[in-house]
Amino acid sequence: MLGSMHGKHRFGLDYTPLFRFLLSKVGQDWDSVYSEAVARLDKDEPIFRLVALHTEDRKAYVRTGESSYFSGLYVDDDNLLVLVDPDLTVEKMKPWCPCCTHTFNGMRFTQSYEWPVSSSP
Repeated sequence: MLGSMHGKHRFGLDYTPLFRFLLSKVGQDWDSVYSEAVARLDKDEPIFRLVALHTEDRKAYVRTGESSYFSGLYVDDDNLLVLVDPDLTVEKMKPWCPCCTHTFNGMRFTQSYEWPVSSSP
């Protein structure tokens, strides 16, 4: 009964500043970006939510919250941090529901939700 009320899981941490930092370092040397990022964290796991180290893990975008998305990143053969899909922009993203404010890399989606066309008789 006298155990800790603090579980092993940590909920509610906002990694948006980390994700924005990583995006700002696209095109730079991965080792120095990683060193700078990990120095401010208690663990490196959040970095790898966006950065894929293996080809099969690459994603054009990553969902980081209910309606928040960020560009997927990876480390190329020259050890540079790069975008998985450099052509993906907020203008190309479509919301999947009408009730939320969807964001991509911190910017609000420019497209509106498209209601499904009903096939009424």
